[in-house]
Amino acid sequence: MISSHCRGNLMSSKEPRKEKQKNWSDCSNHPEAKKNPSLLKKAPKTLSDQEETASETRSGSAYINGSRETGPQNPAPGEKDRLRRDFLYKRRNLPQSLRREKSALILKALLSEKVFSDASGVALYFPVNGEVDTREIFKKCVDLKKKVFFPKTLGSDLVFLRTRNIEELTPGAFAIPEPPADAERVRGDELDLVVVPGVAFDFSGNRIGYGKGFYDRFLKDIPRQMRFGLAYRFQVLETIPSHETDVKTGRIITEDGTIDCLEKEGD
Repeated sequence: MISSHCRGNLMSSKEPRKEKQKNWSDCSNHPEAKKNPSLLKKAPKTLSDQEETASETRSGSAYINGSRETGPQNPAPGEKDRLRRDFLYKRRNLPQSLRREKSALILKALLSEKVFSDASGVALYFPVNGEVDTREIFKKCVDLKKKVFFPKTLGSDLVFLRTRNIEELTPGAFAIPEPPADAERVRGDELDLVVVPGVAFDFSGNRIGYGKGFYDRFLKDIPRQMRFGLAYRFQVLETIPSHETDVKTGRIITEDGTIDCLEKEGD
């Protein structure tokens, strides 16, 4: 049987399952490819098992960096909890080496955004559960003399507090590192950019979080063009279930490029 890596690069194979599979890391050496080279597709440079599973279901289209690209199939309505569970699992199981590699590409893409370069006040999140790592973004902001704010949970709301040293953060609500309560607090209208975490996104800017609504309540007063979601490419679907109280992001930064959700909606 063709290995999982080669299945993503060969159209199909009807070989019966063997007791012991070979790991055809180079699909060009696979017997099926040698018999029919036209079946061989160019393999991506890096592809985790989780990304391969997601990529096998992609269809539809959306804009990434101004060009139309393939996106995943539309999920059926009422699947928000299942999507949250499935994508949390996929994200947590992304190998650490790929997480670092993709986070570095996302950082590079974010730094090229005019909203970031013009911002003096930036709200970040502390990465947990395999989220895109923001710690290098924090360092870059400090180097550029930007004010950085991290969230703290107060009751049912999020507040953002000034953070000068990431070592100041200590586990708070839900065991997520938070700033000390006496740190300088910022109002939403004093922020120029809010970097938003998410379990899954879609091309219209809809977002699935952890289900508590903290970010939705905070973001409603932030101009949409200042709301930037960070995600690995496999977390972005064509559409996801949404509710009228859900707050959309303006752009989503992935390792494959930037998705302009406002442009997509206007298409």
